[in-house]
Amino acid sequence: MKVINYKQIEDCLEGTNIRDLLLDEPVTKEFVEKLGKLGKLILNETMEKPFFKIIVRSKYTIKGSIGNNSIRVMLPDNAEFEMMQEIINFINEEEKS
Repeated sequence: MKVINYKQIEDCLEGTNIRDLLLDEPVTKEFVEKLGKLGKLILNETMEKPFFKIIVRSKYTIKGSIGNNSIRVMLPDNAEFEMMQEIINFINEEEKS
């Protein structure tokens, strides 16, 4: 899984430093479990489109749905781009067997 683009989200009710990351393939449960290593994973598989949220305390929240080609990252208002780059690097990193 690779991040191929990202964009700042304007006028979002959830905050002012929100970005959507566009992925090169749809989100899978395995990908969500990989992201879950970053913090607390909340996964609701009972919905028609399974929803997840990963909370990394005092840093950021990542959320999305399995099957979508994007995820949403909610950063603190004062977060530097380096924090966003950490997330992108983690996603782009190949799993080692």
